[in-house]
Amino acid sequence: MNLQQIEYLVELDKYRNFSLAAKNLFITQPALTIQIKNLEQELGVAIFDRNKQPITPTEIGEQLIEHARFLLRDTEKLKDIVSEFKADIAGELKIGIIPTVAPYIVPKFVNNFMLKYPNVNLIFSEVISEDILIQLKYGTLDAGILVTPFPMENTITFPLYYEQFFTYVSKEHPSINKESIATSELELQDLWLLEEGNCFRNQIINICTKGVEYNGEGKFKYESLSIDSLMKIVDSSKGITVIPEFAKELLSKEKMNMVKPFSNYQPIREVSLVIERTFLKRTLIEKLKEEIKNSVPVRMLKPDGELVSTII
Repeated sequence: MNLQQIEYLVELDKYRNFSLAAKNLFITQPALTIQIKNLEQELGVAIFDRNKQPITPTEIGEQLIEHARFLLRDTEKLKDIVSEFKADIAGELKIGIIPTVAPYIVPKFVNNFMLKYPNVNLIFSEVISEDILIQLKYGTLDAGILVTPFPMENTITFPLYYEQFFTYVSKEHPSINKESIATSELELQDLWLLEEGNCFRNQIINICTKGVEYNGEGKFKYESLSIDSLMKIVDSSKGITVIPEFAKELLSKEKMNMVKPFSNYQPIREVSLVIERTFLKRTLIEKLKEEIKNSVPVRMLKPDGELVSTII
């Protein structure tokens, strides 16, 4: 058994197809097949069930693949230890970022970061919070940018900034001429929300049901994947949605009249950088954290309002 076979094993599980995995590994399919067969013969078990399409891991195969991922991750840490010792500002950072944060914060810092640290390769993926934590655990992501507090184990959280929530009101809505809107005036059936499982959706529901027990019921007319889509729906409807502060920067002067603060309290969200506890690229993480915080207004570096829970 060798590390190359371990790498091949993990890659084959990723694609569940010998041809695709071999192509991604830049080897031939027969070569990959031979290496996996040799590994199975050495261990004395079948790792994959080849009678199914796509191929699937056997019961023992699932356990072996899980440990193989951890082994590869720990092997990569050897390079990270050396890099940290040399204090190199170089390498690769794979970052998962939730879709309700990505379009607003990434453009603010990424160009300056790359100019300062040209030897760092940043790879961003838009991923929901739950999947970020799974990928941090298995080492397929180095860090995550998501809204906290969030139920997380074996992680370290670095708060980056605090962002206010605002209502975005249709021009046809009765509240359009108001200077501000109280949470008691919001009705869930009037709201346009993100899809189920999105923590931003949960935060909006918590804002709108402040002080009221939520039973999960409501006549939600439409569920979207992006805040921008929700605003476009509101533009052509009589509804309301809730947006984060940075989303206002993308609005025209005319549409800014549709943005209303809350009158009875100021809900905010905490956006944080999260890493797995044993992660070693601390120098790169520090530089990334520093650059993100430098890209936001100073007033947003400390909480000035009430944090809204991501859990209903």
